[in-house]
Amino acid sequence: VMAQMTLDGIPYTKLHEINNNLDRIILDSVPLEILLNEDDNREPGTPFRYGYIHETEFNPNNSGKWIELEDGARIWQIHFKSSDAYSINIEYENFFLPQSSELYVYNPGCEMIHGAYTHLNNSDEGFFSTPHVEGDEIIIEYYQPADVEGEFSLHIIEIIHDYRDIMDFTGNGRDWECGVNVICETDAQYQGPINSVAFLDMGGFICSGAMVNNVRQDLTPYFLTAWHCVDGDNPSTFRFYFDKMASSCENTWGSAGPYAYSSDLVAHSDGISHPPESDSPGGDWALLLIDDEIEEDWEVFYAGWDATENYPLITCGVHHPGGTPKKINYDDDTAYGAWWDNASHGLTHWQVNWDEGGSEGGSSGSPIFNHRFQIVGQLTGGAG
Repeated sequence: VMAQMTLDGIPYTKLHEINNNLDRIILDSVPLEILLNEDDNREPGTPFRYGYIHETEFNPNNSGKWIELEDGARIWQIHFKSSDAYSINIEYENFFLPQSSELYVYNPGCEMIHGAYTHLNNSDEGFFSTPHVEGDEIIIEYYQPADVEGEFSLHIIEIIHDYRDIMDFTGNGRDWECGVNVICETDAQYQGPINSVAFLDMGGFICSGAMVNNVRQDLTPYFLTAWHCVDGDNPSTFRFYFDKMASSCENTWGSAGPYAYSSDLVAHSDGISHPPESDSPGGDWALLLIDDEIEEDWEVFYAGWDATENYPLITCGVHHPGGTPKKINYDDDTAYGAWWDNASHGLTHWQVNWDEGGSEGGSSGSPIFNHRFQIVGQLTGGAG
């Protein structure tokens, strides 16, 4: 099991007031107007983008700066600036931290520090990612005590420039009408569906999804989302935020809170739920197995499901439209069979016309629930 666990700590250079005179690496400017225009005209059934991905090849052998300390310890730092980013997050490959070493990511003023990451964060595959650091500058710092065994390695393959303020670090909030803040819903029967849903950050893109139980009901952390959210991406770097909720009915934004990290793709719809001769997928589901520990105090609910072909009576859907805090839609009608992209693929979806609420980018992969509050499908897309 590989988790995003961290140990409490402070970067060595800050703890010991070491001035490294570190040069900044200035990344290419981000074509914001082009990105926003592309977002406005994105294809249906595609995940919601919040970040511009700088593809890079930085590593400790070709970039950054090493410091040798008197006691034989070593420090490596690298400092990036992506102008006008609301936040920056980073993805790595060939990631390995020797035992007793520490890694941190933080902004220059140290208002936000993530770490210490340690050997406990290593994985067999060597992939890793670090979460959003507020602002348009980020520093990575590695500390290695003397006589450490094992060779430190990381390759920075993606530096993600958040151009939408997806975590609302500015506190500006947004006016979003696609559903009701879940804190407004106090009826006990809705709490299971609400607590099953998570905000899924894939690094530059977001979706929604839900925890699902299995027939053994042993709380194996299976997570259901849309295949178009996962297709072509690396689930081992995904982050799952279960407590991204507004603090009141009136708020339009809320903090993300803690998260589970990393997953494996267990099964998906491509090549399964549509005719093999078809070039276009019919169904749109993906089942992930979360690698991280689901903390008890998150009160995550493992939803039941109904996979029969019986036309379901829909009660609600829970999602994160545009990355906003968790929202709930309501309905009391029977869904009917539909297709997504081509009638020749047969009926692959349920069509729902919400009595209250709607959907938006970021809602993809979110569950709909029947009158028994079981999941009967996950969102591919549709009108708002």
